[in-house]
Amino acid sequence: MENELKKNIWDELLKIEKHEDKMLTSMIRLIRTNEKMSERINRLTTIMLILTWVTLIISIPNTLATFYGIQKINEMLKIELILITLMFSLILPMIILFWAGFDLRNIMKNNKTK
Repeated sequence: MENELKKNIWDELLKIEKHEDKMLTSMIRLIRTNEKMSERINRLTTIMLILTWVTLIISIPNTLATFYGIQKINEMLKIELILITLMFSLILPMIILFWAGFDLRNIMKNNKTK
């Protein structure tokens, strides 16, 4: 009887140990999945930043080109003035973004180190 009791206790302890092992394995998998998801979110954030940057740089000259495409304005202004204005409108947002600290090289380096 005593041996049977010891065997039952031993079996219960083994079941508890197996359950804890499964729990730890699941926790490790969850942590790994969370890290992978965090990396993907960082990559998506970088991509969205680049796309936003490109959109900002392109949208201002595009708006001006549309404005200068109006026939009466186009007839009043010289082509040199239109080209200078468009070039300035393309360069100015890039300067502002670099000055504000949106340097993509540094941002990409920071994402790789995380």
